[in-house]
Amino acid sequence: MSAGKFSFTIEQGATTDFEIIFNDSDGIPVNLRGREAAMQIRNQKNGPILYASLTSSLGDTYTKTSGSSFLSLSGSSLTDPLTSGSIGVYIGHAVTNEFTFDEAFYDLELTNGQERIRLVEGKVRNTSQVTLINPKNG
Repeated sequence: MSAGKFSFTIEQGATTDFEIIFNDSDGIPVNLRGREAAMQIRNQKNGPILYASLTSSLGDTYTKTSGSSFLSLSGSSLTDPLTSGSIGVYIGHAVTNEFTFDEAFYDLELTNGQERIRLVEGKVRNTSQVTLINPKNG
């Protein structure tokens, strides 16, 4: 199976929250039970600069906060069943606030112990923010 191609935009200083649905070749959602997920955003493929590293391991629970970034195998809602094939991608606004790149690269991999697949890969575009909010002054 070849990795799917998907590029997306991050708005600097804003929360990024979306999901990717993993379906089999018949369009049926893949059961994510027993899998772990990892995603990195880097300056180039195999690049030395790591902008973000998101993971999801078995039994992990997450809370969406301004400083968190993670992958959820229970979708963006954090409550979808593992059988839904839904992988939530979440990067809080305090994390994206630090992004200074224009364009970067990422991939998302799933591991089940015996095998690892690259589910999706592509480019990440970062658009600079204009409104600068001081956290102490709102």
